[in-house]
Amino acid sequence: MINSEMSDREKKIFQTGLFDNLTVQDAFTIIALYAAQSDEGEDKEVLVELITATLRKDPLFDEDQSHTIARINKFDNSMGEVDSINAVESASKVLSPELRQKSFALAARIIKITQETRTTNKLAKLSSKLLINKKIADKTIDSIFKNS
Repeated sequence: MINSEMSDREKKIFQTGLFDNLTVQDAFTIIALYAAQSDEGEDKEVLVELITATLRKDPLFDEDQSHTIARINKFDNSMGEVDSINAVESASKVLSPELRQKSFALAARIIKITQETRTTNKLAKLSSKLLINKKIADKTIDSIFKNS
């Protein structure tokens, strides 16, 4: 996995073995984190809740919720230090073609949800600045997303 395009810091993180011997759950978590990433300073707790809720809908995550959250935090902390697409590459190696397709569908759902959440938050801030009544703003936002 380590190639010349990685920074020295990133090489060191990959050399720790964190992205070696991944389980299927680890791989799905890494892919979900990649899908949820944003340059916007979003509340990490909200993203962890979103990813946890999405992963826990899958039978692969028939585990105590605290294990899922711990796994998310473990990889989230490290993925901030590396080019996360390299972590996804490591994750993909442990998945069968069927599981890669399933993880892609999961990532697409997360991207859709996070984009809608980001858009809704942005619209809420905008409506506040425009002094739009909250009920009217919420109704407008709901109607837009229901028709999209």
